[in-house]
Amino acid sequence: MKPANNKIFIFGHGYIKSVQSVPLSSPQTDTFLSVCCIWSCSRTLRTFKEYIMRYKKRTAQTSRAARHGDKKYTIQLDLDYLERGGVPALPVPAPTVEPSPDTIDLVKVILLGAPAVGKTSIIQQFVWSDFTEQYIPTEHKQTFYPSVIINEHLYELKITDVPVIPYFPINSYYEWAHYRFYGLRNATAYILVFDLANVETFQFIRNLRDQMFESRDMKNVPVLVVGNKQDLMCSSTPSGTSGLQQLAMAESACTDSREKRRNIVNLVRKHWKCAYIECSAKYNWRVISIFKELMETIDAMEWSGGGRGSEPPPDSTAAGGKSHENRCAVS
Repeated sequence: MKPANNKIFIFGHGYIKSVQSVPLSSPQTDTFLSVCCIWSCSRTLRTFKEYIMRYKKRTAQTSRAARHGDKKYTIQLDLDYLERGGVPALPVPAPTVEPSPDTIDLVKVILLGAPAVGKTSIIQQFVWSDFTEQYIPTEHKQTFYPSVIINEHLYELKITDVPVIPYFPINSYYEWAHYRFYGLRNATAYILVFDLANVETFQFIRNLRDQMFESRDMKNVPVLVVGNKQDLMCSSTPSGTSGLQQLAMAESACTDSREKRRNIVNLVRKHWKCAYIECSAKYNWRVISIFKELMETIDAMEWSGGGRGSEPPPDSTAAGGKSHENRCAVS
């Protein structure tokens, strides 16, 4: 063992416990041995002192020559030697460095909407391919972590399902006071869900959307509007035995519903400049398309913002238009 340069290295349990500068021929060495009493039992301390004495004996000539040369040498102490009972130190391989989860892009997605519009069903259908007929109101925040690969880039989604919120917090104080730990104001993207069979629920997300844009910076924050329960559209149409008058009333109601739906689509796509998708969580119609559309938007923002260099996506068109072959995989 070679003398170190004016330092005592104390190793134990695989990590450095302390680093001190103590000369070999110094009164501090005895003090240092006394301090080690606190860390070691009497048997270990006795082994420790024997280890020191053997080391001093081996280095006596070197130390004498060093004193003549007015130089100070130190000793290198290995507490692992004591824990092994005097067995010579074995080479310890370098620890394997595991990839940090921070190297994966985390996308925080929050679903908002009126009660019973199917927010939880959309998440469960996307993550687990499961649907429950029984309606169970969401009372506590739930978080899901699926992974998505799009354009050969891995994203980890943090999808948050929260109870119905009557309003969007205008600042961090209201968020902390009323929606603590929901993460409403720092989400990467929002999915606003309404019921196609009850277009009045669209007014709920319309108010939330206005409050969001008034209370936080929505630049580069995608908002996706989803009309759920497509399978229930005009399902109230009676059978032929119900009478021609009732049938005509049902058809009129369907026509009125389609007109309202057409107005919603125009508002969302032309005025809000947001993506719009209709789906059915019950039958898993276009549920995957919701998150594919959202991730394509986020991925395009990553490229346009220079987050992954100035080169375009691998399968983008030469004219810079939207890719026709965006690849998306979900795991």
